[in-house]
Amino acid sequence: MIVRRPADTRRFNGIVVVEWLNVTARLEGAADFAQMSEELIREGYAWVGLGVQAAGVNTPGSGLKAWDPLRYGSLEHPGDNYAWDIYSQGGQALRHPTGINPLEGLRIQHMLAAGRSQSAAFLIGYINAVHPQAHMYDGYFVHSRVGGTYGFPDLVRDIVAPNAHIRTDIDVPVFDLQMEGDYVALRSHLARQPDSAHFRLWEVAGGAHSESPRWVVEVPPPLDHSMNCRDPINAAPGHAVVKAALHAIASWVRDGKEPPKAPLLELVDPAAPDPIARDKFGNAKGGIRLPEVVVPTASVNGLLNVSAAPAGAGNTPNFCRLFGTTVPFENDKLKMLYPNHEAFVKSFDTAVDEIERSGFWLKPEADEARKAARESHIGR
Repeated sequence: MIVRRPADTRRFNGIVVVEWLNVTARLEGAADFAQMSEELIREGYAWVGLGVQAAGVNTPGSGLKAWDPLRYGSLEHPGDNYAWDIYSQGGQALRHPTGINPLEGLRIQHMLAAGRSQSAAFLIGYINAVHPQAHMYDGYFVHSRVGGTYGFPDLVRDIVAPNAHIRTDIDVPVFDLQMEGDYVALRSHLARQPDSAHFRLWEVAGGAHSESPRWVVEVPPPLDHSMNCRDPINAAPGHAVVKAALHAIASWVRDGKEPPKAPLLELVDPAAPDPIARDKFGNAKGGIRLPEVVVPTASVNGLLNVSAAPAGAGNTPNFCRLFGTTVPFENDKLKMLYPNHEAFVKSFDTAVDEIERSGFWLKPEADEARKAARESHIGR
């Protein structure tokens, strides 16, 4: 485990976020921390990343044993069928430490489980099969879940059946956050389920599975092609909704305050490669409406991207298909939409006000977005 906590213990808010580290890239990555770190730090959370899957330990060249043989060479991981119990044992080491106290005396009031992408799929298996026995975590943040089993071992496929729903008799809050790109690339719209007493679903129009965010999309500066992707990758600030979602589930667990209900994305044919209804700009209809979608300067979407590298070039995993695309508007279209800078800023600020008032963005992100709009060149 890796622990990040307030240096000043008086700033600890009593909540520990325990992230199931993601090993899709064959090493342990803190995929949720990458998007929620600002909110974790400013609100005084403790965050713990748990490495529970075999790939994070055993993969040649990138696993822990290869990365630091002196420190980790003695580790033995028997396989991912054991991942759920390792996740419970990690939680127990935090709640009831014996010998080493990973949090160095912080008094835990609540412990939230979190997982993004492949980790979210494993977390669904944990919720459905392990939580009723272990009762280790007080709430679950399921982020960008996979719609299938993604080549998991047999036990995982049995518990996280393709498109499995989260059990409806769960006794703690479960928060499911999905980007439109998760429905295109991962087919997780097939697992959509209605809100209930302990379940809440948010869906984000314009968001991709991963992103290179900007508050206002304009060129220059050049857009990001990430891992040599053919098209510029998604530039929408989906991370702002992630931070609001963390705030929402923390309030739900700590204070019993239910998160706001969110409008759903509009779907067309669920079997289509792109199941999402789109407007004349190519942006998704319905869902949580980012200002970048309401007052667009580009099409920001979760459509499949592809690698620009020749087939078979290199051995590095390529995740372009998960990164969505960004298609900036030509100057003529921008001039038609926003005849002057003041017109753009006024419309953008109105959209920011709405998403903040609805609870889907927090004030710090809303303030940053307003500042970026004022400083942009749109309409000048």
